[in-house]
Amino acid sequence: MTAPQNQNPLPTGNDISLPWHLRLPKPLEKDFRLYFLASVSKVAPWALGLVSILIATAMLIESWIGTDVITNSWRPRLFTLMLAGGCVILARTLQWREWLHPATLALAFAIALTGNYLGVHVEHPLSYTFFLHTPMSIIMICILVRVPFYSALLSSTVMIGAMVATLIANPERTPFEATTLTMVTLAFASMSLFGQYVYERLLRQHFLSEHVLYQHRNELHSANLVLENQATVDGLTGCINRRGMESRLNHLFHLHKQGNPDAPERISLLLFDIDFFKQYNDTYGHPAGDECLKKISNVPLSMVQADTDFVARYGGEEFVIVLTDSSFNDALVFAERMRNRVEQLGLPHSGSRVSQVVTISVGVSCSDHGASNSAELLKQADEALYQAKGAGRNRVALMNSQGLVEMLS
Repeated sequence: MTAPQNQNPLPTGNDISLPWHLRLPKPLEKDFRLYFLASVSKVAPWALGLVSILIATAMLIESWIGTDVITNSWRPRLFTLMLAGGCVILARTLQWREWLHPATLALAFAIALTGNYLGVHVEHPLSYTFFLHTPMSIIMICILVRVPFYSALLSSTVMIGAMVATLIANPERTPFEATTLTMVTLAFASMSLFGQYVYERLLRQHFLSEHVLYQHRNELHSANLVLENQATVDGLTGCINRRGMESRLNHLFHLHKQGNPDAPERISLLLFDIDFFKQYNDTYGHPAGDECLKKISNVPLSMVQADTDFVARYGGEEFVIVLTDSSFNDALVFAERMRNRVEQLGLPHSGSRVSQVVTISVGVSCSDHGASNSAELLKQADEALYQAKGAGRNRVALMNSQGLVEMLS
């Protein structure tokens, strides 16, 4: 009987234990703050809008109750309303969003202290209800606008302390009123803070899961790049191999034909091979032939500059250079300089019938000269190379706009 296979071999982050105090390592804690703020900012404008409506409604009710009440309340109410509006602006402005939580706490303190002030100065049988602003403020920072747990805990403690101190300083109330208000506030605060603790713990766990999965994606992407590099790069010369060359060249032609903004204006292709390379291998051996290929390929590799230009090993001793956005004359100059630099390497070649050193023959074609796809461009360059070799080798030939091959003098 075979053992059951693991259906989830990669860790997901859900198995990572989170400490009770919620703190993560410093770099992760910084990233989580940004993650937390981004999640809160999506709902904060709506929550703060609700708070603004409640403040405006309170002003309306207080004006209906009596002028003495609204006379005491309208200034602090207007101030808190302005603070709520400022918090909405912070939540909607990306570069100011980091100030959202401090501004929200300032709003909560303003609402709580406004309630304490009105509870003392308003003469009305129901004035004690103003002290309920404190639990309402705690609910706002813990449930409506999620403030980080420890900030919410400290702020709630200070607001409750301020309310209790105000009640003690003003004992002219019905029996047990202060005790009832304090117990109700503590009940609301404990439930709200517990909910905020659970919410933040779940959010932190989700953050850890996403962080682990992000690392997996990065590792997988890096592995894919390595595999792609191994599949498209020639191991001997470091040039792109034929498969990679065909893929890149076809992509460039596709962009060129589609009129893509990133497409090159023209594509020039240089095809060259080493003159009498078989004789070189026969004379000096295949290890020396491999060293010769490396040294020859380094010449065009050191000459290409644009990001979209590349050098490819087409097969055996044949190489392809693709130049984008260079004029045809620049491509010809490139080919002649490359041919001259290879000759100046001075690699001995006693088996050559054109020189005592290693030389190359080059064929040049351009997309401006009638090639509608990469295959035709290669065919034109191959025809030019064939005639360069037939004309004596160690020279550059080009396919002109009339479809005729010319030798570069």
